[in-house]
Amino acid sequence: MMEIAIIIILALGSLLMLLGAIGLIRFPDIFMRMHAATKAPSLGAMLMLLGFVLYFTTWAIVVKAILIIVFIFITTPVASHAIGATAHHLKIKKWDRMKIDDLEEDKNK
Repeated sequence: MMEIAIIIILALGSLLMLLGAIGLIRFPDIFMRMHAATKAPSLGAMLMLLGFVLYFTTWAIVVKAILIIVFIFITTPVASHAIGATAHHLKIKKWDRMKIDDLEEDKNK
């Protein structure tokens, strides 16, 4: 029974990483691509590490997996914000149907 749960968790993690990769290819501008490259793969990596922890239940693996998850969830938003702010500062072309630009509104105040 535990093996089935591990397989499901690993499959969901893999699916989320695949969806992030597809979004990276299919989305029209850097801001949406950045979102696809950070949200889904972070959760996918967390699920895959959780599956490894459930399969290999040693303290060393549990500690390493927790440290990796914490590292991913700390660095991913910071990197995403830096990429988005740089793209906005360099005036990288946005999707033509984008209607709201909060950074531009803050800059004009």
